[in-house]
Amino acid sequence: MKNKDLINSLIPLGMIFGSAIGVILGIFFEPISQGFSIAIGAGIGLLLGSIAYGFYSQKG
Repeated sequence: MKNKDLINSLIPLGMIFGSAIGVILGIFFEPISQGFSIAIGAGIGLLLGSIAYGFYSQKG
């Protein structure tokens, strides 16, 4: 049961970590606006979370 919960949480966790990385990059790279970097980070996190979800759900 615990492994299934982790697999189901991969997409939201990817978006959260992607947004956090976007915030950090938005702080250090000044020409990029903070909202844009958060949105791009969440989008990349969504993509990577979806790929990981597809990979691990077929494996189990």
